[in-house]
Amino acid sequence: MADSLSPPPKGPILLLTGAPGWLADVFLSKLPQTPLSGRVRVRCLLQNTLTPERELAWRFRHPGVAEVVKGDLRDPATLQAACAGLEGGLVLHSAAIMHPRRVEDWYLVNRDGTVNLARAAKAAGATRFAYVSTNAAQGAAYSPKQVLTEDMPAHPLSHYGKSKREGEKGLLDLHEPGRFEAVIGRPCMFYGPPVPARHIAIFKRLLAGRLPLVGGGNYARSVSYVDDVSAGLSLCLTHPKAAGEIFNLCDATTWTSLKIYEAMAQALGVKPRFIPLPGCAATVANFIDHTLCACGYYSMPFHLLGEANWNVGASCRKAVELLGFQPTGNVFAGYRQAVQWCRAQKLL
Repeated sequence: MADSLSPPPKGPILLLTGAPGWLADVFLSKLPQTPLSGRVRVRCLLQNTLTPERELAWRFRHPGVAEVVKGDLRDPATLQAACAGLEGGLVLHSAAIMHPRRVEDWYLVNRDGTVNLARAAKAAGATRFAYVSTNAAQGAAYSPKQVLTEDMPAHPLSHYGKSKREGEKGLLDLHEPGRFEAVIGRPCMFYGPPVPARHIAIFKRLLAGRLPLVGGGNYARSVSYVDDVSAGLSLCLTHPKAAGEIFNLCDATTWTSLKIYEAMAQALGVKPRFIPLPGCAATVANFIDHTLCACGYYSMPFHLLGEANWNVGASCRKAVELLGFQPTGNVFAGYRQAVQWCRAQKLL
């Protein structure tokens, strides 16, 4: 059901999914500084489980949202309502599920929800559909020195990555140059303010000296400053050369797990202390994770530990050269901002 707080401005619709959410909220806050400002009227698809109190607080923070549709990506009626009047419009699809209750939920939301939304948007006359995927859709490198690029074969190692990769393929099958243009952005792990609860928990474990460090932390990691991801997605929505392409949206620097944790600790003002674990601990956890998933169950602790010895360094060079993407992220500055935000919010 659509609802509007004020008369919508003129112009085509930009449909945004995934709000309230870390990336979607940052994108909305940055929208007035992008080429899309004043050219589109924003419609957001919100989960129907959102409480009225939380929705009201969110809408107060984002007065530029012209209208909302509440529902569920798995519901065909929701998709029809979200895409009504979308002729000539744009879609930024950032909604996803990362830590589900059941394995099948990954595919119902990240694959089927994405493809069904894209079909509804295409049928409604949308001209471009930008999909927020993930580096997990490509998989991992063979060594810390290998940097992943978009032209390498995709071999996702988790159900999350597989579900996102299948969503990518389903979307690209719908791509028609000049009519319905599909674009895929692959961010890595986000950092920067505002900070969600799951990352605040990592800060608290670092403060307490109870954070596991696998294999000395010598595994390649690319991460994505959330403001940079927002800017990159604006380019995905507007740049002519983006159509039909996949882009890694991440820091220009490839870090290591240890360096990222050191940046967090420095921001927190503590000396980093860890619970050291051998690299094989992640291998064992990954085996348990896959065994549980084969039975239809999901365990976040085993899942996260099982990824700890993967090398996932990625290159954003394609986005830089083709779109003019300008990553500004630096983990030491970014985590300092994140910690400052948390303390201002009295969350640390």
